[in-house]
Amino acid sequence: MKTQIKDIIVPLIITLLILIVLEIISTALLPAFGVQKYIIPFNILIVLYLGFKLETPYLSVIILIVQYFHSFFSIEGWELGTIAGVFICIVISYLRDVLHFSSAIITITVTQIFQLVWFFTVSFLFYLKTNSFSLIVEKMWRFIPESIVISLLAPFFFAILDRIWSSGGEGMLGDDA
Repeated sequence: MKTQIKDIIVPLIITLLILIVLEIISTALLPAFGVQKYIIPFNILIVLYLGFKLETPYLSVIILIVQYFHSFFSIEGWELGTIAGVFICIVISYLRDVLHFSSAIITITVTQIFQLVWFFTVSFLFYLKTNSFSLIVEKMWRFIPESIVISLLAPFFFAILDRIWSSGGEGMLGDDA
Protein backbone atom coordinates (compact mmCIF):
# COMPACT_ATOMS: atom_id res chain seq x y z
CA MET A 1 0.00 0.00 0.00
CA LYS A 2 1.36 3.39 -0.97
CA THR A 3 0.62 5.73 1.91
CA GLN A 4 3.39 8.27 1.57
CA ILE A 5 3.19 11.22 -0.81
CA LYS A 6 6.78 10.68 -1.98
CA ASP A 7 5.80 7.28 -3.41
CA ILE A 8 2.98 8.85 -5.42
CA ILE A 9 4.36 12.14 -6.82
CA VAL A 10 6.76 10.83 -9.49
CA PRO A 11 4.44 8.11 -10.87
CA LEU A 12 1.56 10.61 -10.88
CA ILE A 13 3.59 13.17 -12.85
CA ILE A 14 4.63 10.53 -15.40
CA THR A 15 1.02 9.33 -15.67
CA LEU A 16 -0.19 12.91 -16.20
CA LEU A 17 2.41 13.45 -18.91
CA ILE A 18 1.22 10.27 -20.65
CA LEU A 19 -2.38 11.48 -20.28
CA ILE A 20 -1.50 14.84 -21.82
CA VAL A 21 0.22 13.20 -24.80
CA LEU A 22 -2.70 10.80 -25.32
CA GLU A 23 -5.23 13.64 -25.01
CA ILE A 24 -3.33 15.66 -27.62
CA ILE A 25 -3.35 12.66 -29.94
CA SER A 26 -7.04 12.04 -29.29
CA THR A 27 -8.20 15.66 -29.62
CA ALA A 28 -5.83 16.97 -32.27
CA LEU A 29 -4.54 14.16 -34.45
CA LEU A 30 -7.66 11.99 -34.73
CA PRO A 31 -9.74 14.87 -36.16
CA ALA A 32 -6.92 15.53 -38.64
CA PHE A 33 -7.49 12.00 -39.97
CA GLY A 34 -11.23 12.52 -40.28
CA VAL A 35 -12.33 11.01 -36.95
CA GLN A 36 -14.16 14.02 -35.59
CA LYS A 37 -16.98 12.72 -33.41
CA TYR A 38 -14.99 10.25 -31.37
CA ILE A 39 -12.48 11.15 -28.70
CA ILE A 40 -10.89 8.27 -26.84
CA PRO A 41 -11.30 8.88 -23.07
CA PHE A 42 -7.90 7.79 -21.77
CA ASN A 43 -8.70 9.44 -18.44
CA ILE A 44 -11.22 6.68 -17.72
CA LEU A 45 -8.59 4.04 -18.40
CA ILE A 46 -6.16 5.74 -16.01
CA VAL A 47 -8.79 6.09 -13.27
CA LEU A 48 -9.80 2.44 -13.67
CA TYR A 49 -6.17 1.37 -13.44
CA LEU A 50 -5.67 3.44 -10.30
CA GLY A 51 -8.79 1.93 -8.77
CA PHE A 52 -7.71 -1.61 -9.62
CA LYS A 53 -4.06 -1.38 -8.63
CA LEU A 54 -3.50 1.45 -6.17
CA GLU A 55 -4.37 1.24 -2.50
CA THR A 56 -3.79 4.65 -1.00
CA PRO A 57 -5.77 7.10 1.08
CA TYR A 58 -4.97 9.74 -1.55
CA LEU A 59 -6.83 7.94 -4.35
CA SER A 60 -9.71 10.42 -4.51
CA VAL A 61 -7.27 13.34 -4.77
CA ILE A 62 -5.35 11.53 -7.52
CA ILE A 63 -8.61 10.96 -9.42
CA LEU A 64 -9.44 14.65 -9.04
CA ILE A 65 -6.03 15.58 -10.47
CA VAL A 66 -6.40 13.19 -13.43
CA GLN A 67 -9.90 14.51 -14.17
CA TYR A 68 -8.72 18.11 -13.87
CA PHE A 69 -5.95 17.51 -16.41
CA HIS A 70 -8.47 15.78 -18.67
CA SER A 71 -10.70 18.84 -18.48
CA PHE A 72 -8.02 20.90 -20.27
CA PHE A 73 -8.83 18.88 -23.40
CA SER A 74 -12.55 18.33 -23.00
CA ILE A 75 -15.67 20.37 -22.51
CA GLU A 76 -16.96 17.73 -20.10
CA GLY A 77 -16.87 18.82 -16.50
CA TRP A 78 -14.20 17.42 -14.28
CA GLU A 79 -16.63 17.20 -11.38
CA LEU A 80 -18.87 14.50 -12.90
CA GLY A 81 -15.86 12.38 -13.83
CA THR A 82 -14.37 12.79 -10.38
CA ILE A 83 -17.58 11.71 -8.68
CA ALA A 84 -17.93 8.74 -11.07
CA GLY A 85 -14.27 7.80 -10.61
CA VAL A 86 -14.45 7.86 -6.82
CA PHE A 87 -17.72 5.88 -6.89
CA ILE A 88 -16.19 3.25 -9.18
CA CYS A 89 -13.07 3.00 -7.00
CA ILE A 90 -15.30 2.38 -3.97
CA VAL A 91 -17.05 -0.43 -5.88
CA ILE A 92 -13.68 -1.82 -6.97
CA SER A 93 -12.42 -1.77 -3.36
CA TYR A 94 -15.32 -4.03 -2.36
CA LEU A 95 -14.73 -6.37 -5.32
CA ARG A 96 -10.92 -6.35 -5.17
CA ASP A 97 -10.71 -9.84 -3.64
CA VAL A 98 -12.65 -11.47 -6.48
CA LEU A 99 -11.10 -9.62 -9.42
CA HIS A 100 -7.96 -11.00 -11.05
CA PHE A 101 -5.90 -10.09 -14.12
CA SER A 102 -5.24 -13.61 -15.28
CA SER A 103 -5.58 -12.91 -19.01
CA ALA A 104 -6.06 -10.13 -21.52
CA ILE A 105 -9.67 -11.21 -22.14
CA ILE A 106 -10.55 -10.82 -18.47
CA THR A 107 -8.83 -7.42 -18.36
CA ILE A 108 -10.80 -6.29 -21.43
CA THR A 109 -14.08 -7.59 -20.00
CA VAL A 110 -13.60 -6.07 -16.54
CA THR A 111 -12.57 -2.76 -18.09
CA GLN A 112 -15.67 -2.76 -20.32
CA ILE A 113 -17.97 -3.50 -17.39
CA PHE A 114 -16.57 -0.67 -15.30
CA GLN A 115 -16.74 1.70 -18.26
CA LEU A 116 -20.46 0.92 -18.45
CA VAL A 117 -20.76 1.72 -14.74
CA TRP A 118 -18.85 4.95 -15.42
CA PHE A 119 -21.17 5.88 -18.29
CA PHE A 120 -24.35 5.21 -16.32
CA THR A 121 -23.03 7.10 -13.28
CA VAL A 122 -22.04 10.16 -15.32
CA SER A 123 -25.29 9.98 -17.31
CA PHE A 124 -27.36 9.85 -14.14
CA LEU A 125 -25.48 12.83 -12.67
CA PHE A 126 -25.82 14.71 -15.96
CA TYR A 127 -29.54 13.99 -16.03
CA LEU A 128 -29.87 15.32 -12.48
CA LYS A 129 -28.02 18.45 -13.56
CA THR A 130 -29.92 19.13 -16.82
CA ASN A 131 -33.16 17.13 -16.57
CA SER A 132 -32.70 16.07 -20.22
CA PHE A 133 -32.18 12.66 -21.81
CA SER A 134 -31.41 13.90 -25.33
CA LEU A 135 -27.70 14.52 -24.80
CA ILE A 136 -27.33 11.25 -22.89
CA VAL A 137 -28.72 9.21 -25.79
CA GLU A 138 -26.46 11.04 -28.24
CA LYS A 139 -23.44 10.43 -26.01
CA MET A 140 -24.35 6.75 -25.67
CA TRP A 141 -23.87 6.18 -29.40
CA ARG A 142 -20.40 7.71 -29.20
CA PHE A 143 -19.61 5.88 -25.98
CA ILE A 144 -20.00 2.39 -27.46
CA PRO A 145 -17.09 2.49 -29.96
CA GLU A 146 -14.96 4.61 -27.62
CA SER A 147 -15.38 2.11 -24.79
CA ILE A 148 -14.55 -0.83 -27.04
CA VAL A 149 -11.30 0.85 -28.13
CA ILE A 150 -10.39 1.64 -24.51
CA SER A 151 -11.15 -1.94 -23.42
CA LEU A 152 -8.98 -3.37 -26.20
CA LEU A 153 -6.11 -1.05 -25.21
CA ALA A 154 -6.45 -1.86 -21.49
CA PRO A 155 -4.05 -4.86 -21.26
CA PHE A 156 -1.27 -2.97 -23.05
CA PHE A 157 -1.93 0.27 -21.19
CA PHE A 158 -2.15 -1.44 -17.79
CA ALA A 159 1.21 -3.11 -18.42
CA ILE A 160 2.77 0.31 -19.03
CA LEU A 161 1.16 1.77 -15.92
CA ASP A 162 2.30 -1.27 -13.89
CA ARG A 163 5.88 -0.30 -14.66
CA ILE A 164 5.29 3.37 -13.81
CA TRP A 165 3.47 2.70 -10.55
CA SER A 166 5.61 -0.38 -9.68
CA SER A 167 2.50 -2.34 -8.82
CA GLY A 168 3.34 -5.67 -10.46
CA GLY A 169 1.44 -7.11 -13.36
CA GLU A 170 0.28 -10.49 -12.09
CA GLY A 171 -2.04 -11.65 -9.42
CA MET A 172 -4.85 -9.96 -7.65
CA LEU A 173 -5.84 -6.43 -8.47
CA GLY A 174 -4.58 -4.19 -5.76
CA ASP A 175 -1.56 -6.31 -4.88
CA ASP A 176 1.56 -4.22 -4.48
CA ALA A 177 4.90 -5.61 -5.49
